Amino acid sequence: MIGTVAAIALVARREIVERARERSLWVSTGITIAVLAGVLLLPSALGFGGATKATVAVAGPQAERVAAEARRAQKAFDVALSVRRVRDDAAARRLVRAGDADVAVLAGGTALAAAADADDAAVAAVQAGSQAARGTRVPPPLPVTQAGDENADERSGIAFVALVILYGQLLGYGFWVATGVVEEKATRVVELLLSAICPRQLLAGKVIGIGLLGLGQLLLIGLFGVLVGSASGQLEVTADVVAAVGVVLAWFVLGFGLYSCAFAVAGSLVPRQEEIQSVTAPLTVLILASFFLSFGALDDPGSSLAHVLSFVPPSAPMVMPVRSIAGDAAGWEIAASAGLTLLAAAALIALAARVYGAAVLRTGSRVSLRTAWRAAAKG
Repeated sequence: MIGTVAAIALVARREIVERARERSLWVSTGITIAVLAGVLLLPSALGFGGATKATVAVAGPQAERVAAEARRAQKAFDVALSVRRVRDDAAARRLVRAGDADVAVLAGGTALAAAADADDAAVAAVQAGSQAARGTRVPPPLPVTQAGDENADERSGIAFVALVILYGQLLGYGFWVATGVVEEKATRVVELLLSAICPRQLLAGKVIGIGLLGLGQLLLIGLFGVLVGSASGQLEVTADVVAAVGVVLAWFVLGFGLYSCAFAVAGSLVPRQEEIQSVTAPLTVLILASFFLSFGALDDPGSSLAHVLSFVPPSAPMVMPVRSIAGDAAGWEIAASAGLTLLAAAALIALAARVYGAAVLRTGSRVSLRTAWRAAAKG
């Protein structure tokens, strides 16, 4: 018998080499990169939206005069301003904080408040309006206070892309594991492999090999997205962006470790490729449910539901990255979530290796999970 480490390394190498030769890997990589490039490049290339639209909240005649002058100057700044009249400055500030106005003219036209995501051109147009309203040639710009986190929208966009990529990678590579197991059963290659190594080593090598391939593909996609976004000016390479790529890679490892063994067990229960869809359906539903529930965390990372889902192992690999990238998760929460996911993965790996070893050599008909478990217990 080959040593454990050597056996696992051989199986992992075999998986990487075989899968890297498959056209489907490069097609899926190309499609993902093309979609990502489209998301980054098409809006600016096609000039979607024309002039930037912005709302200016005003209270009182002086503030209205500033807004009126700003509208006269708006074409020079390529913005389209609409004015919303409110009762007082407090109401104007509330509109800005709620995201219902981009800029508020305050204190009788002597100060401005801007939303965190307010367009610089809109603020500049209002500043120009204030200068015209004050009647001097070069008056000093009005002081501006900004509401909220100016990077919140950028982080939310990054979190959305990360969520979609994680969902696709976890589901896609999970199916690869299940498909590989069924292929080996159908061609009886597994019998040859198990004459030299034990089932636990075969399972570990398969999971590690396909996982490394998935990690490499994710890294390639992430680097491409960062480079294209930076070159096109659509994405500023900041610490948040670099951290987001790291978060996605780390949680892919944790999520793949959790789900891959379950997919391997599912594949070991059936003898033909045609049955993979049915036997993996519960796992697909679980990942799909976690994906849709993660949108709740994307909309409100601080909600009670998002907090709970962050600590539930099946949903944590998609919910916690969203909260981490959004900046809403404390360090201890990330550590606890990762720890719980690791513990669940370790327990599942031990159970999966036992069931996998009992079921993978059974060919000819589908094996129930109960039958495989009983066979493992007798063995």
